[in-house]
Amino acid sequence: MSTGSLSRLDHKETDKDDMRYLVQPRGPGKSWVFRMLTPPDLIGLPNPWDGKPLGKEIKKGLATRHLPEARKRRDIALGDIRRLQRQLSNDDAWSLQSAMAWREMTEEAQRRQDGEDIVEGYDLVLNDRVEQAASQGVPSATVKRFIRIASGKGYLLTLAHEQYVDARRPGNPYGYSPLKRTTVMNLDTAMKHLRAFLSDDANTACMEDVTPDLARSFRDTYLPSLQKHRSPEGLSAKTVAKNVTLLKMMWVWAAESGRLPKKHRNPWDFPKGISRTTNSQTKAREDYRPEETVKLLKATERGSRQGDVVRLAIATGCRADEIATISIKDIKGDGVGFYLAHGKSKNALRFIPVVGAARTLLQARVAAHGSSGRVFPEWPIRPASGKAAAVSQWFTRFRREVLGVETDKRLALHSTRHTWRTVARRAGVREADINDLGGWAGQRTSSSVYDHGLLEDQLEAAQQKVWDELQRAGYLEGF
Repeated sequence: MSTGSLSRLDHKETDKDDMRYLVQPRGPGKSWVFRMLTPPDLIGLPNPWDGKPLGKEIKKGLATRHLPEARKRRDIALGDIRRLQRQLSNDDAWSLQSAMAWREMTEEAQRRQDGEDIVEGYDLVLNDRVEQAASQGVPSATVKRFIRIASGKGYLLTLAHEQYVDARRPGNPYGYSPLKRTTVMNLDTAMKHLRAFLSDDANTACMEDVTPDLARSFRDTYLPSLQKHRSPEGLSAKTVAKNVTLLKMMWVWAAESGRLPKKHRNPWDFPKGISRTTNSQTKAREDYRPEETVKLLKATERGSRQGDVVRLAIATGCRADEIATISIKDIKGDGVGFYLAHGKSKNALRFIPVVGAARTLLQARVAAHGSSGRVFPEWPIRPASGKAAAVSQWFTRFRREVLGVETDKRLALHSTRHTWRTVARRAGVREADINDLGGWAGQRTSSSVYDHGLLEDQLEAAQQKVWDELQRAGYLEGF
């Protein structure tokens, strides 16, 4: 072959390399497009231009018809891809986002009539990645979860959590009783503990990963060993049981709704065994003595957010955090009482008459803060829980200062509610009326369904009896 022929061949090879990854899908004279097969280790990761998951093929419009400029822009795109490969870590390659991208690509190919070959190609690439995983130091559990999600054979914990909460939202179309906000928060915590127990840093654990043996270890070993600032000796048996119950119900829903196979056993269905104590250090709450409420009243100033919330708690028997969140629109008339629109249970939704000096206090609050829309705007409400948690935190410190730290074992802010109920009984108020005023369910009887409680003026008369007894017994000195 002559020197000239070799030169022409070299020139053709050079031209071929210069045209690599460049196409004009709309024909000659149209814009150039960068197009290449995605490196296997990048499939499913966000591309460097728009953040969307990379599929089997990379396409990027170069917005030019000029070939030399197209080559420059192609080289820049190639540089971005190479840089992404250099930055790639195992955490990214085996992440939830990557697994879900694989799953979506496979499902899309399966929907297309010509998708069988593409699906087979995806499977081959995935198998290659799995074979390389061990040499890359990827934990086998991570790989197993990734394959389960990518192949569509696993129900993600995070997805199940999100869909379960949505299925039990207020007004859901399934007829499920809605989850309270605090229950949702407690479930969030239980899920956080479970994912930590499963070492699910990549967020790829599935419901199928939780076996009965793992569930038992989570209940009996992991949770009791969790030391928090409020539980330095580990979570109590009562808290552990609450976590397990919340998770169990999510599994019940997943099976009932067909998201788990029928043969799948609920790992949280533990066989009955030896009864477990809820808490070996259960605190026995007592009522406040008259002299103790007097000290609390005298240590606070009427008109302040602290003094007024304590006074209304003593006078009405309501939970203090309920009082701190009352809206102006919930006040009846000129302050003769208020409606609780939110509460710990459905029985907590009720009308609370306010009598005596407590009514004057409430009216003063409405006059002073009506424009804010709240009776106690000074107490912040946490958006996540809808509660004024700062009330309880403040009162614990306040009670210790006024009554001493030794009262920790027998008194709390909630003890004002105990006190009100005890005084109501001593005042001769009927048990059913006490339940109506305090928001307790009470004993259910065959006639309960026909009994719709007292009228508001009758509730006021019952509340007046409690107020009179509180005054007679010396609880209200300094009110």
